[in-house]
Amino acid sequence: MGGLNTSLSIGMQALDAAQGALDVTSHNIANANTPGYSEEVVQLSANSMTMSRGQVSGGGVTLDGLQGTQNQLINLQIQQQTSLQSSTNTQSASLQQMQTFFTTTGTDVASALTALSSSLVALSASPGSSVTQQSVLASGQNLAQAFNTTANGLTSAQSTADGLVTESVAQINTLTQQIGALNGQVARLTASGQSGGAVEDQLNQSVQQLSQLTGISITQSSDGETITTGSGTPLVMGDQSFSLQTTTGSDGFQQVLDFNGKDITNSIQGGQLGGAIQVRDTTVPGLLSQLNTLASQFANSFNAVQAGGIDSNGNPGQNVFTIPINLADAASGISVAITNPALIAVSSVGSPNSNGNVASLSAVLTTALPSGQTAAMAYASLVFDVGSQAANASTQSTAIGENLLQLTNQLGATSGVNINDETANLIRFQTAYEAGARIVSTIQQLYADTMNMMT
Repeated sequence: MGGLNTSLSIGMQALDAAQGALDVTSHNIANANTPGYSEEVVQLSANSMTMSRGQVSGGGVTLDGLQGTQNQLINLQIQQQTSLQSSTNTQSASLQQMQTFFTTTGTDVASALTALSSSLVALSASPGSSVTQQSVLASGQNLAQAFNTTANGLTSAQSTADGLVTESVAQINTLTQQIGALNGQVARLTASGQSGGAVEDQLNQSVQQLSQLTGISITQSSDGETITTGSGTPLVMGDQSFSLQTTTGSDGFQQVLDFNGKDITNSIQGGQLGGAIQVRDTTVPGLLSQLNTLASQFANSFNAVQAGGIDSNGNPGQNVFTIPINLADAASGISVAITNPALIAVSSVGSPNSNGNVASLSAVLTTALPSGQTAAMAYASLVFDVGSQAANASTQSTAIGENLLQLTNQLGATSGVNINDETANLIRFQTAYEAGARIVSTIQQLYADTMNMMT
């Protein structure tokens, strides 16, 4: 009877193992289209068998548990590429916004420079005409307005990027709290011998979202994942999370502080946060510097020539343009200083009632400024710089996107649910269940036959 008992026990274990495997297979199939879901695999082990006096004991099968198929290496690569793409996309969006202020619309700086040049040509032909003098004055006002509009557009993009800093930090803090809680759940499940597959999938999804916001570094420990920024600032350690903070800096922009209050703004790279900081602190200031230099140098050169001539009232020419003392405000603050068109210094010194100084004013537009370029060339270089940066960001984003697609496909091949494989497993485990049931029914029949023989 011991032999039959052993066989019955083995049959029952086979039923339990096959039932568990069928449940897991069904679960995999049900989640085949669930974003972030990783296939789970049953872990079966054979029990040892012993023989004593012709009797077999032990044996059978044990369902040890479930094992997830997450590929941490590919996940890490996806997180890194996601961080890079998010940063690039943030910069690309800002640059595309800035490009709109440099397109030829008739009110841009390039168009205004051309209009000023044309008005000076007309003034040279009719130096005593109040109409041509007024045209020069109006063209100067349009040029100043074009500088103002472009500078304001750049600072608007800078303010938008600054707003993203605060928004990103708030989202980062929410996610790190979630990741800390999920880390704790995984640790508790693992300690109790249960599968953490579903929770680990949620954890991977949350970490993926975090990588969209900032560059991160991940290490594994017994307490779960330890996550820091790329420069080492802790964000998550086990079930603990460490919040970032923001504070207004001396420049009026939001600075990022770690949980101890240390300023880490300059060390943040990657993700939406890194991209926003790059735009705010590097890209826009670089473009504004070029624009301010152009506005300042052009205005100063034009004023110098104006001062060397005589206006229609016989007086030395007054400044046409006013520039703020702070060069950083040159483009946004440039304005026309005179309102009377008769104050345009048309004549040369010693040659009153002539157009001798108009040619010198016109030459300001065609002569190299202290920067080494003419005004038109300097502005064209600035436009090219904006366009080049925007194109590079777009190209880089596309390249990273293609790389991400390949990595995602690789992850799907190693961790995703393959319906064909799961269907085959369904048939295999069904057959195993039927065989286990056959064992049990056979032993039951043998029991019945044995009992009949004894009566």
